[in-house]
Amino acid sequence: WVLRAVRNLYPDWETFLDDQSVEDSIARARAMLEAASDMQLSVEGGKLKVRVINESGHKLPSGYPEGRRMWINVRFLDAEGNLVAERGAYDLGTAELDPSGTKVYEAKLGLDAAAAALTGKPEGPGFHFVLNNKWYKDNRIPPRGFTNAAFEEIQAEPVAYTYADGQHWDDTLYDVPAAARSAEVRVYYQTTSKERVFA
Repeated sequence: WVLRAVRNLYPDWETFLDDQSVEDSIARARAMLEAASDMQLSVEGGKLKVRVINESGHKLPSGYPEGRRMWINVRFLDAEGNLVAERGAYDLGTAELDPSGTKVYEAKLGLDAAAAALTGKPEGPGFHFVLNNKWYKDNRIPPRGFTNAAFEEIQAEPVAYTYADGQHWDDTLYDVPAAARSAEVRVYYQTTSKERVFA
């Protein structure tokens, strides 16, 4: 949507964009996202185990952290294919994610007490990228070759989450409702959340 927004704001002669270049760029981005992760499903102890594997070569999701996120959506269905329960539901009409009962991969930055006092902004996570001086959360999945020591050295370690050295995947367990006979599982990626757009 970003390139389309740019074309709405600026004439093509300024940006050197055209219909074909935008569609080609979108196709490349989609292909990159499709190759960025893999997923394995299993049932362990009566629970559905979803393993998301980072195949990207960098944190997943990567890039500009404010508003960028991934989440697991699980839809449990009964024998007739009717929805029994859903985890990680996203409402396309309101652009709101229900994060209860699922895993959301994201980084949350904000201000510590000293920065809040200096700026007059509230302490804690927020949307003030230029002012942020503290990581409050970073559970993005590390790439292959990850070690805690190497990531700490460059101040890129997980925050409020733990990954073992060498771990480039993450597991999430879901209780399976009694009436469920199957499940549909997807990993969704969002470049910019509603909160970021309207911050």
